[in-house]
Amino acid sequence: MLAGLAGAASATTFTGNFSISGSAFTDPGLVLQTSTTSGGGSFDLEVGEWAYFELFTVWTEETTVNADDLVGQSINVDFVFTDPAVSGGLSGSSTGVISCFGFCEYGVIDWANPLILTFGGTGKLLLSLSDVTFNFGILGLHEGEKHGASVKLKVKYLEAPSQVPLPAGGVLLIGALGGLAMVRRRRKS
Repeated sequence: MLAGLAGAASATTFTGNFSISGSAFTDPGLVLQTSTTSGGGSFDLEVGEWAYFELFTVWTEETTVNADDLVGQSINVDFVFTDPAVSGGLSGSSTGVISCFGFCEYGVIDWANPLILTFGGTGKLLLSLSDVTFNFGILGLHEGEKHGASVKLKVKYLEAPSQVPLPAGGVLLIGALGGLAMVRRRRKS
């Protein structure tokens, strides 16, 4: 029982990777560029803890928002964890915006959040991505990476997987069977 309590208080290591895809990287629409299209690593969390990561930077090389840029295009981030083994994805929409009576132009990404991954029966990990505004400009877009924005990943370890201590369960089973054998032996005598 003490080993089970000690294990509950320790951090869990999560190891995995991500990849980015979607129609937001080609015309028609506001064509996006990213600092990376995939990556990976590991992090440690205890139940109830949050972690934040800069996942990638997004920008456009376009200089103005045209009519075709006003239609939302898909952007997807898929997560594959190898430890614990669980996967899922978050979808978003990238759109060009013209505001302030046509004087301001920029791009936005809005994510459908959050994603809850379930592993080990009852373990839960929450993932969400930050909405961003990028390449804001007056009378056109300020193109290039330096005017882009960082998409951040927020992770929360919601619940640990249920664990049945097998060695303790085995000892209890052997004890119960031994007790039944003794009761049966006494009844015979």
